[in-house]
Amino acid sequence: MPVSEADAADTTVWCALPPEGGRQVWEGLRAATQPDGSFLLCAVPLFAYDLNFGDQVAAIASAEGPLVATDVLADGGQSTFRVALHEGGTTLPEVVETFGAMGCLIEGWSDALLGLGCDTTRAREIANRLALEERAEHLAYETGRQRTT
Repeated sequence: MPVSEADAADTTVWCALPPEGGRQVWEGLRAATQPDGSFLLCAVPLFAYDLNFGDQVAAIASAEGPLVATDVLADGGQSTFRVALHEGGTTLPEVVETFGAMGCLIEGWSDALLGLGCDTTRAREIANRLALEERAEHLAYETGRQRTT
């Protein structure tokens, strides 16, 4: 069941990812238009770094029309983790049950890749549990926060 903020999404904001094979790659994130013309991200990013559920971003219309994120205006107080599942390791339902019970928002990409969003105050606890699962070779994970400032 989506959280109420996700229900407010009324548009998609596109985020540039590092180019692959010489071509630009994008991730579209559902967002809610704010009264000041900014956009509140209503999705857990699966590929874009340093963006999180609840971040407020500036965006402009591209030459083709879709909105493109240009800047993070306000940190939404969330952290993002990307989780890759291995065959024979932790299953998707197990991840959903375990991390959902820990308060994570869960965004699926496939049966083997999903994003977890959590309040930054819980990020260390979530990271510790993910590291434990990774050491047991049940899954692999990475954080979506790359900036240290």
